[in-house]
Amino acid sequence: MSGPVAITGASGFIGRHTVAYARLIDVPVRALVRRAHAAPELWHEDRGIDIREHDLTVPEGLARQLEGAFAVVHTAGTLAGDHARDTMMASRTLLEAIVSAKVPHVVLVSSISVYDVMALKDHDTLNEDCPLLMQGRDAYSAAKLEQEHLFRDAACQHGFTLSVLRPGAVFGPGRAFNAHIGPAVGPVIAMIDGGGKVPVIEVNLLAECLIRAAQSPNDIETINIFDDALPDRDRFLKVFRQSGWPKVALHLPLGLARLLAKITPNGRRMPGLLSRPVLEARHKPLRYGNDRMHKRLGPVTMLPFETSMTRAIEIEQSLTK
Repeated sequence: MSGPVAITGASGFIGRHTVAYARLIDVPVRALVRRAHAAPELWHEDRGIDIREHDLTVPEGLARQLEGAFAVVHTAGTLAGDHARDTMMASRTLLEAIVSAKVPHVVLVSSISVYDVMALKDHDTLNEDCPLLMQGRDAYSAAKLEQEHLFRDAACQHGFTLSVLRPGAVFGPGRAFNAHIGPAVGPVIAMIDGGGKVPVIEVNLLAECLIRAAQSPNDIETINIFDDALPDRDRFLKVFRQSGWPKVALHLPLGLARLLAKITPNGRRMPGLLSRPVLEARHKPLRYGNDRMHKRLGPVTMLPFETSMTRAIEIEQSLTK
């Protein structure tokens, strides 16, 4: 393919790893960042990385930033910030620029948070055929659900191909823990466990999948992205405690957590794990299928969970010394 791949949110957690993988296989990158000084210093020395400073909520000039790209990989977004601005406004502006610049293929980073886990039974397998939420269970899932609809509608209307990748909980240096384990206070964590697996994806594997999807357009598709040998919660915590935290882990049966959520008045509207939909999304015992990932994007580089998590912790600790 000629031309670069344009990566939005390139200096963010997922974005910078996606840039790194693209350059590892010699794919030229147009790195879109909100502030150029946030780009790693090594990027300025790599002639294969063209750093472009642009706020995605500003339409003026954005199409010019995308001209000539063979694909856009949209990693920009927020986990807990201003979803109306950073997710939805940015997505609408970006789509207008994609259409104007005639970019033929788009890869969107979505999330497994769009699935209606309440519709599944304990120990079911969550895959791409599972039902989606009718409306978000929280601000993040609502934004990702609306974002997916927006991109699909645009792809159908304007004719570009679209790969929607739905990763599990992404981990790597600087972001090793996730909410599927349980709530924490100081050095203590209450691990809510009813069995099942923790749906994790190592950030370098996600980056590899994003670039592979960018290189292989396939109409409009959805692909879940998970590691192969997913850990259970005991295994996750055993490896993660190499970080020095938590000091104490209390085991809370899922049945008890479900009872607390059930007897809480207005439980569906309660915050956090007192909301039954949130509790089930994070802790329902499920299996997670990644067959489509292997079929469409494989072979991929898959490291054992222990190796990936230990490496992430060691890198993070070395950077904080």
